[in-house]
Amino acid sequence: MLAYTPYLILLLPLLAAVSIRIFLHPFPRISVAVSTLACLGSFVGSLSLLVFGSVLGGVAAPSLPWVEVAGFRANFGLMGDPLARGMATLVSGVAFLVHLYSIGYLEKDPSRSRFFAELSLFVFSMLGIVLADNLVSMFIFWELVGLSSYLLIGFWVERPAAGSAANKAFLVNRVGDFGFMLGILGVWALLGTFHFSEFSARVSELPVGWGVTAVGLGLFCGCLGKSAQFPLHVWLPDSMEGPTPVSSLLHAATMVVAGVYMLIRVLPILELSQVTMMTIAWVGGLMTLFPALIACQQNDMKRILAYSTLSEIAYMVMAVGLGVSGPAMYHLMTHAFFKCLLFLAAGSVIHGCHGEQDIWKMGGLGKRMPFTASVLLLGTLALCGIPPVSGFWSKDAIFAATAHSPGLAAVSMAAGFFTSFFMLRMILVAFGGEPKNEAARQAHEGSFWMIAPMAILAVLSVLSGLVPVEKFLGISPEEGHAPWTLWLSLLVALAGFVPAYRLYRHAPQDPINVAILRYKFYVDEFYQRALISTQDALAKVTDAFEGWVVRGFLVRGSGVVARASGQGLRLVQCGQVQVYAGLFILGVFFLLGWLWRGGSM
Repeated sequence: MLAYTPYLILLLPLLAAVSIRIFLHPFPRISVAVSTLACLGSFVGSLSLLVFGSVLGGVAAPSLPWVEVAGFRANFGLMGDPLARGMATLVSGVAFLVHLYSIGYLEKDPSRSRFFAELSLFVFSMLGIVLADNLVSMFIFWELVGLSSYLLIGFWVERPAAGSAANKAFLVNRVGDFGFMLGILGVWALLGTFHFSEFSARVSELPVGWGVTAVGLGLFCGCLGKSAQFPLHVWLPDSMEGPTPVSSLLHAATMVVAGVYMLIRVLPILELSQVTMMTIAWVGGLMTLFPALIACQQNDMKRILAYSTLSEIAYMVMAVGLGVSGPAMYHLMTHAFFKCLLFLAAGSVIHGCHGEQDIWKMGGLGKRMPFTASVLLLGTLALCGIPPVSGFWSKDAIFAATAHSPGLAAVSMAAGFFTSFFMLRMILVAFGGEPKNEAARQAHEGSFWMIAPMAILAVLSVLSGLVPVEKFLGISPEEGHAPWTLWLSLLVALAGFVPAYRLYRHAPQDPINVAILRYKFYVDEFYQRALISTQDALAKVTDAFEGWVVRGFLVRGSGVVARASGQGLRLVQCGQVQVYAGLFILGVFFLLGWLWRGGSM
């Protein structure tokens, strides 16, 4: 019976989504209960599989025949190895806490039923990614995650900005997914299989060449889109237009870490090419610093946390590029807890301030929302890697892996400095001083449904650093831990608090104004001019060609010719017998003349 538990874990959220949309949509309270209980069932099933699943070996559920054509074979099966079991527990557990939080956050929203149906669809899609045992199945769930995230980001359909953000996320991810699809096809061409369990054995027989590098980079494109890494990172800050529980779920343990999880699954292929691994490592290393700089000049609380997510995911990507998947998974787990905590705390602030998100319009919230302020501070310490909370231990494991790469160590530690800077800046401006408007003066804590998940996540943010993730996954920890990386990274992170405290302790307005950071290095503007404007111009040329050549010359021109021919024939087909007789006689004379001329020659 336990062997079929993965199917139950996977299908419960899907059944909830379908039943809500078809039957329960008019009954929001029942819809909320069904969605939440389905997610709880998936979590309990994942936890039981995590505890008892080791006796089942590599595949927890019997695979089902799916496609088999001319040597191509793809079964539908679900993984039950430690990595899949751990990720399923993490995803369903965080999703359940977000469900509880959403009960209070969207208590008065008239579209609650639709929200929880889309939330259940998202959980189903994400569980499909982590449990899939081959790349084809993963890609199908990968696309479903893109669809469900589109629905959740654009949940508030009455807001034009939400619709634009949803479209942007969907389209940018399609660019990365195209490369991912090419990479999947390349895997089949090289290995003749899509199944993760067969990669390690088959790559040993594979000659190293440019084809392996191309396939690895194609697979990495999928990570660039889903995990929002440069140059496909632009969708993630805009996705803050969705409800805060959506931001928490997307940016904590689900959508944005799907790319990292996929890279770990295909790591045997990636490791065949040094070019691929170094590309991944340096894209991740530079992306730790790039968004951390941008966050220093942002004023929207959720956007600040979104840019911190870009930076933290980049640490995981860098670790995979350095070949240390254990620290990457370690940080993925701890990040899930403290980043979810930070977003839920930000949602509590926004809820308490009646929708206000600008930190410069808040102030004095520490006295009015002491619990939220406390858990936000705890999450900040974890994010900045300050001991003894969990982020310190997982980040230290990644910094240790950079000991033999001074360039990556420098940029990633510099990112730690700016992370401390912008997080303390946010706390001092929003929670310190005096209220700057009436919304801040009337701020209040949320209901029990909002406080309880934050309290649980606060505990997990402290204790999750003690979980032996690498040992559980069967990964040998790195030998020869360089102590200088620990102390230097900690000193740099602590140093980031100093200028933030001096600049923003009593600042009535931002004393720093760096335009290039405020406008996010003008990446969106560059895309607007170089890509979107070019596409618009090409669309206008195509429209003109279609209007003048296709519709004008070919379609209408052929119509004019046919019409003119018809008008000419009408002159001949007049219906008068004498005209037909005359034409007949002329034809006879013409024929006789032609025959006579031919005979004389």
